[in-house]
Amino acid sequence: MSSTVSEVKRGRKESHVWDHYIKEPLDSGHYTAKCHYCIQTWSRGRPEILKSHLALYCKEVPLAIKSEYMEMLAIGSTSTNRKQKLDTDSSAAEIDADKKDRIDQALIRYFVCCGIPFSTVNHPYFIDFVQSLCFAYNPPKRSSLSTTILNKETAIVLKKIKEELKYEEDLTLGNLF
Repeated sequence: MSSTVSEVKRGRKESHVWDHYIKEPLDSGHYTAKCHYCIQTWSRGRPEILKSHLALYCKEVPLAIKSEYMEMLAIGSTSTNRKQKLDTDSSAAEIDADKKDRIDQALIRYFVCCGIPFSTVNHPYFIDFVQSLCFAYNPPKRSSLSTTILNKETAIVLKKIKEELKYEEDLTLGNLF
């Protein structure tokens, strides 16, 4: 073989979200991240967190980029697997990613609107209750519920608000109290 053969990069394709961050390699194959638009840094940048930052939290990001990442969050799947499998005894049950996303969305709305602490989702009695309703569904962990799923729902709500206000004129904001 020739020594001029270029080295093939293996693994996952790098997310385009990294175009908006300065990255420094870590020894584990991961990267630190620093936002191009503000001073926010992460000791280990994960694409989902970086997308959420651009869509929901960064005050300096250009509006077009903010809108692009808000759209990605709103339509993106929160499920890591395409199908969730659960084996017990000799029976197997499956739930597809779309159904899991719908259940996750209903769950986050319930928790937020009723003021239920996210830590409740890890309680064994809650898990037992949920699985008695839908055996194949495993509720997300608290960390996933309070970040990825909450950020997706926030993006969906903000998108709906923008669409409703898109053609409105002469709006007045006020405090009724």
